[in-house]
Amino acid sequence: MERTLTAFNGKKDGLLTDATSGVTTYAANRSLAVPAPAEDGSVVLDFTRATNPPCAFTDFATCPLPPAGSDLPFAAKAGKKLPYERRS
Repeated sequence: MERTLTAFNGKKDGLLTDATSGVTTYAANRSLAVPAPAEDGSVVLDFTRATNPPCAFTDFATCPLPPAGSDLPFAAKAGKKLPYERRS
């Protein structure tokens, strides 16, 4: 599946949401490290390395929202889940 994930400020991290956002993972976003592209330009994303932003843990932190188009049309069930403190 081909998707575009925007990285900011020259970093190799992208922000994303997916079908688990707000259900089993933090609603605003998760961050994912993006490895260097292969010779053919393709990149394999390892969703087990998806992490929560600081705002997932406290109301006193701010976090950017993912840009349009960074919402994945499937459930990436791997990676960090919703912090225990945020579960209702």
